[in-house]
Amino acid sequence: MDISTILIIAFILIIDIVLIGIDIKNKLIFKGINKYKIIMPILVVGFVVVTFLSNNYRLQDIIVGIAILPLAFIGNKRGITENGFLVNSYVMIWDRVESFSSEEKDNKYIIKYKTNIGQKKVTFKAENKEEIKKYLQVTKRIKYIIK
Repeated sequence: MDISTILIIAFILIIDIVLIGIDIKNKLIFKGINKYKIIMPILVVGFVVVTFLSNNYRLQDIIVGIAILPLAFIGNKRGITENGFLVNSYVMIWDRVESFSSEEKDNKYIIKYKTNIGQKKVTFKAENKEEIKKYLQVTKRIKYIIK
């Protein structure tokens, strides 16, 4: 194996470990809806299958394929954690949320929150609306509330 392949494998394994650590550390209190959650597993599994179906794959390709498989199943969560909003393995902590608003559309409860880097949204099932409202009102770390 050459040095570039070793560096790629090390980089992928570091990403795997970081994302698994984030998922373990940030337990979801309210699980959001991620409408694109199936795309990442399909892409990663498709990449591995295409690699193995090619006629001239090497040991390095097999190792990279095995190392990349955990990426298909982690990092696809959305919702509210104890520390803030979780979107794709990134937690926007309460102190950085400048304001948020909520709306109900098509039997879904949508929370849009604004930070210094832009506006994001997290979608929930409509049946969790009241519990989420109560939780966000109790959380004193949010600076502003727009209703």
